[in-house]
Amino acid sequence: MKLLRYSANVLATLAIGVLLSRYISSLPYEFAPLPASIAFVMRKAGIDTIKNADDVETIGLLVIIALSLVVAALLVWTLNRVLRRWQLAHRS
Repeated sequence: MKLLRYSANVLATLAIGVLLSRYISSLPYEFAPLPASIAFVMRKAGIDTIKNADDVETIGLLVIIALSLVVAALLVWTLNRVLRRWQLAHRS
């Protein structure tokens, strides 16, 4: 039973995360702090941002995907907590 619940949680997290990241990546790419902060980190790491200009956009998309998965995981975790409390409240 636990394996089924964990699998459902992972699938829900991935589905919500992918949908969220696809929505965010379809928005206009005018969020200047993201590319600027990625370029800053690349410069601090000693990576030439002029030679690797394409990497900034790719890393930006990877950051969007990672953050979307984190938000989705928090959403699924919160939903699990709410459902568990609701079940306990209606059991007694």
